[in-house]
Amino acid sequence: MKSFRNTFLSDLIFHIDEHNLHVRAEQLRARLKLLPYMVIGQVLAEPLFVWLMWDSGSHRYLLLWLGCAYLLHLAEFIAWLTYRNKTNGVAECAEWSRRFFFFALVIGMMWGFGTLFFFPQALLQQVLLVSVMLGLAAGATTMNATHPPAFFAYLLGLMLPLVFRVMVEQDETHLALSLLLLLFLAVMLGSGQFLGKFILLSLRQRFENLSLAQQLGTMNDVLELKVQQRTAQLQHKTDEVSQIRDVTIIAMGTLAETRDNETGNHLRRTQTYIRTLALKLRDHPRFKDFLTDDNIESLYKLAPLHDIGKVGIPDYILLKQGKLTPEEYEIMKTHPTLGADALAAAEASLPVPNRFLHIGREIAAGHHEKWDGSGYPDGLAGDEIPISARLMALADVYDALISKRVYKKAFLHEDAVAFIRDGRGAHFDPDVVDAFLEIQEEFDRIAKEFKD
Repeated sequence: MKSFRNTFLSDLIFHIDEHNLHVRAEQLRARLKLLPYMVIGQVLAEPLFVWLMWDSGSHRYLLLWLGCAYLLHLAEFIAWLTYRNKTNGVAECAEWSRRFFFFALVIGMMWGFGTLFFFPQALLQQVLLVSVMLGLAAGATTMNATHPPAFFAYLLGLMLPLVFRVMVEQDETHLALSLLLLLFLAVMLGSGQFLGKFILLSLRQRFENLSLAQQLGTMNDVLELKVQQRTAQLQHKTDEVSQIRDVTIIAMGTLAETRDNETGNHLRRTQTYIRTLALKLRDHPRFKDFLTDDNIESLYKLAPLHDIGKVGIPDYILLKQGKLTPEEYEIMKTHPTLGADALAAAEASLPVPNRFLHIGREIAAGHHEKWDGSGYPDGLAGDEIPISARLMALADVYDALISKRVYKKAFLHEDAVAFIRDGRGAHFDPDVVDAFLEIQEEFDRIAKEFKD
């Protein structure tokens, strides 16, 4: 416990001296390379914030907030342009560390206090605002990990005022949302700390390998062994990062399902269904270009996020025991859009498009679309519906049919198969239904293996 505390404080302080200068300088240079992209992302996100808040506060104060933010970014960019190559000595690196911390703290607090003072009244606007803030937090975790002081300053300045403002509402929906935000904050802090340690370890190992190469000289066999050992360690750390990502997805999906009185086994079943269906279709001419090994694995890992938008649906609708009214059903039908917007905000905060998050957005947005165009939220038809969403639609419907709900009994497997067969060409892609019919016994086996 004491060792962890000392390591944590050392990272947070970002101590620089002659012994660790080469590693710290590399960390700062890595963040300097990302800084223009970070500034551009903030500059693009801030007008979106003003637009969302336009009906929630004084227009003059909102524009003043935007102007101050742009002045800060201008100062940050000028500093980058002027001093970006000055990372050689201890004093120069320490100065850049202070600049990073200052700008991250001030900009993070501007976002946080902006949400505190301009918080909207409409629930949908609140959810969109939260989505934007979550995207910024996720982007900060990825792009600030090389400089922990800036990461912690920005993330806490960004999220703590938002959590406080949500909790102030003091109703069940907002209390639940605040707990989700606190959990998300904890996950992002842990992920950022882990990524920072991973990067630091990678840099240290790189310099160690260079030192070993100089010392060993012509001892190629020994050098090769050392490199292999280091590579294996890096691969192990990479696998840990991937595992943290996957566990985070499962945790967020489980939280969404828990609000809807679902179980974790529902997530296990649907993600296993979708992978089984994808493997069956991978050689089909219409699907083979998309259903690569990497995309099939992404479908499996992202399936738990298909209903993540339900965190934005009020409890009185989501937990209602009887049939929804038409007005309530229209609100329920917004959950695909809410989930897709949250994932889109996270993807937009990254410096380059992310294929993994893009597939997750397709699943969240399109799993209630229907082949004949009668689905929601966008009424897409036929091949307009992404392949990932078409597969998720069938997997989700099958599991809903065979599962017991407060408003219905569980269907027998044979009845669920008949229902899906009847939906061929109307609800579902005909080729997807044909593949399902060929492997229906496998769906039945998965349902029994992961039954509630």
